[in-house]
Amino acid sequence: MQLPGGGFPWFEGGPPDEYMTLYLLLGLGRAQEFKIDLPKEMVVRAWNFTKLWLDDNLKRWMSIGCCWEDVTLINYSISLYPDSSWTGGLFTDEYRRELLNYSFTNWKHHAPLLKGYLALTLLRMNRQPDAKLVWDSVMDSAKSTEELGTYWAPEDRSWLWYNDTIETHAFSVRTLLELEPSNKKLDGLVQWLFLNKKLNHWKSTKATAEVIYALVHYLEKTASLGIEEKISVDVGTQKTDFTFDPQKYTGKKTQLVLPGDKLDPIKNSKIIVEKPTRGFAFASATWHFSTEILPQEESGDFFSVSRKYFKRENNGKEWILKPLTGGEILLVGDQVEVQISLRAKHEAEYVHLRDPRAAGLEPEKVTSGYRWDLGLYWYEEIRDSGSNFFFSKLPVGEYTFKYRLRANMSGQFRIGPSTVQSMYAPEFNAYSTGELMKISPKQ
Repeated sequence: MQLPGGGFPWFEGGPPDEYMTLYLLLGLGRAQEFKIDLPKEMVVRAWNFTKLWLDDNLKRWMSIGCCWEDVTLINYSISLYPDSSWTGGLFTDEYRRELLNYSFTNWKHHAPLLKGYLALTLLRMNRQPDAKLVWDSVMDSAKSTEELGTYWAPEDRSWLWYNDTIETHAFSVRTLLELEPSNKKLDGLVQWLFLNKKLNHWKSTKATAEVIYALVHYLEKTASLGIEEKISVDVGTQKTDFTFDPQKYTGKKTQLVLPGDKLDPIKNSKIIVEKPTRGFAFASATWHFSTEILPQEESGDFFSVSRKYFKRENNGKEWILKPLTGGEILLVGDQVEVQISLRAKHEAEYVHLRDPRAAGLEPEKVTSGYRWDLGLYWYEEIRDSGSNFFFSKLPVGEYTFKYRLRANMSGQFRIGPSTVQSMYAPEFNAYSTGELMKISPKQ
């Protein structure tokens, strides 16, 4: 319950029982959508309990202009049941219109999840133009790309129950299915959910349940639920067909591994994935290779990483950074600054960035530990062979990390590329160019 100005009342011993009952009724209503046999008497008694609480509070809420979140949730929960007998006839049409008018008056203050609840309630109470108005305000702010699908910027204060990013996104699928089932952004919403699951872990069983609830509706609507699915993969000199039978367990790791002698990087390195049956299929490809040739170009998709070296010089007044070109020679004792730019197109968790170090360079900072900068929190590990950066959470954006080295040994040194990789989805990775560094004895 939220009061004007963002304040929250103090619930002695936690939220009142009415809140727990309301969530129970929401879950039972969703079960009712899938024809689950429910004890009707129990549902009616629960609604009676909730209505007594609402009668005690509704007029007060409306007088001070608060708590539309609860009113919207209650009305949406009622709309899940097929007829008024499930609420014991407690909520008359006039009473529900009063609730709906109060929610609609404050629709601009609703979070996107609540706008979804409100839009569906408006639609089910024959106010389609108002339902479209409310939901269009949500979809108008959505972004769509071929790689990421359809998504929104993360919600502010996502710890609030109506601001959870995954729950909001999942329910947007459910809302669009009922309001605009032919909307082309629907597939993009589902695509983003699956991609997010690959790169992140969801924080609660409630969020996971919300996704499953929405996806079952999506699969039913697209006639993709419980059907046999087939995928063919053509790579190198081999073509493999996969069949997924809904009556058999197919949760095992399904992969195709080809040795190098079956691949010609010039003639047949192209990978073709086809799905003759309806529905989504996610496929990923990872190349494992070894070469003595340093990468001349950066490579990456959802991640990308680049690295630059600078020589630090003091002109008598201040330190300046001079970019190191490929042919410039350092002297023993020279100070070098490394700048690594890491870019992420999609939010990811548990990401590892590794930057190798030339044998002729030594770090000026030798202590490992947690660091905080750029809105990021990470663990930085200093090793003899290079530096490691471990991110428990990497938001969308570009981040630059800096550290200093000192030349302490003459010679010509090859430096492997910086690499970044999702630790639990290793197919998402990227690497920078390699470097050749020359260091001469101090004159």
